[in-house]
This record gives sequence, C-alpha cells and structure tokens, in this order.
Amino acid sequence: MNKAIIGGTGASSLPNSTGPHIIETEYGSVETYILRIGNEDILFLPRHGSKHTTPPHKIHYRANCMALKQLGITHVYALATSGSMDTNIREGSIVIIEDFLDFTTNRVKTYFDGSDTRVAHTDMSDPFCGQLRKLFSQKALQKGVTVVDKGIYVCTDGPRFEGKSEIRMYQTLGGTLVGMTCIPEVFLAKELNICYSAIGLISNMACGITNENLANIDHGNVVSQAKKDALGVIMDVFTEDTLNQQHCACNQAVLYL
Repeated sequence: MNKAIIGGTGASSLPNSTGPHIIETEYGSVETYILRIGNEDILFLPRHGSKHTTPPHKIHYRANCMALKQLGITHVYALATSGSMDTNIREGSIVIIEDFLDFTTNRVKTYFDGSDTRVAHTDMSDPFCGQLRKLFSQKALQKGVTVVDKGIYVCTDGPRFEGKSEIRMYQTLGGTLVGMTCIPEVFLAKELNICYSAIGLISNMACGITNENLANIDHGNVVSQAKKDALGVIMDVFTEDTLNQQHCACNQAVLYL
C-alpha cells in the first residue's frame, strides 16, 4: 500500500472501507481508514478526524504526514474545500492546485526544526507533484469531468473566514482560491519525499465577491458532486496507473547541509 487520500469527513461512508486504524508516531496518534478498490488498498486519512472535530489550526499535520511515511505511502492526493477568488471559477468547481501563497502564522511547518542538529532546506519549485497533477488532468478529461488547471492556493490560519480587504490583497498577489489546510501538508510531504497533490473543491465565492454571508452556505452540499467526481478521478489514477517517482523530483527536494 503506497497511495493515500487526505480529506475531510465521510470516511465511514466511503465504499469498501475498514477502520479506524490508529497509527502511532512520535508526534501523536493518527486515525486512518483503508479503502479496498479492486486489488488495490488505498489509505484514507481524515485530517479533521472522522467526526470533523479538529479545526484547521489545530490539526496535527506533522503526525498525519509522518503516519503516511511510516506506512510506506509515496503518493497522496489531498482534497481541499476552498473559496474562489476568481469570478470565472464558480461554486462546485474542481481546481488542480499548482502553487501556493502562505499566510499562516502559528503552525509548525517543518520536521527540520533543529532538534536533531541537522540543517536542511526544501525546494518548492514544484510543490504540488507535477506527475500527479498531470495524471489527474488526463483522467478527468477521459471521464468528462471539468477541471480548472493552475490554481494558486492561498492558505490562512482560520478558523474565521477571510475579510474583504484580505481577499483583494490575495487577488492582487495572484491567488485564485483560498483555504485553511494545505499548508503545512505540502511542505511536510516534500520533506518526507512524498508526492503530494492537492485538489481544490470550491464551496463558495470568497468574502466580498458576491456579498454573501459565508456562514449561511451549506458548504458540504455545494461540493458534494465535486467531491464525488474528484474521488472518482483519483481512484482511476490510483488503480489504473503504476505510480513511481521517476517522473518528478519529489524525492530529491531536500538539501542537507
């Protein structure tokens, strides 16, 4: 088993799943599930917990990613419910995330914290695995699923939504969607030599774009079809392709000094 999906709630509703299986790491325990698809076992990790009780700024990101590493996971797709800052990317859209802008402030974002007296730097020129992005795009086209390429994901701490002026700033900087969870997942995965790709599911237009009250939106219902379609594409990639790390540089991204 070398493939995994990181997502929100709904593990118990996924077909052919077993669990929870608790993985112990030096950073804490992690709840996981195993999906059986044909002859393939795929790990599912609900980042907020199966009952969605952990807010984004309290997620044990280092424990989650280390659990994947300990289990031998090499390829990960992460689902990220997000708001859109681009009027051409509407609710219910699926976005293949290509790059990021980090506006988080209070998260531990690295394993290289100096505790082991090693200094290391991680390359971020292709943060979201190019091979996994390419395969998702190809499989989506084959299945007739419409996707948006080259999304620029702005990550904020949450749990509050962003303000109007913040959204205007992020737009000026080139951001196209905004969420609260992909960072530091993408950093930690890269440090662990794991291929990581994030798929944005648009649940709302960002604050100030349509002047909606974001608390009055049923975000889960808006993205339900997008989530179903995205999972279908991911399953096709995971069961139809023999994945390796020869077509990307994800396992060569760390410079040790």
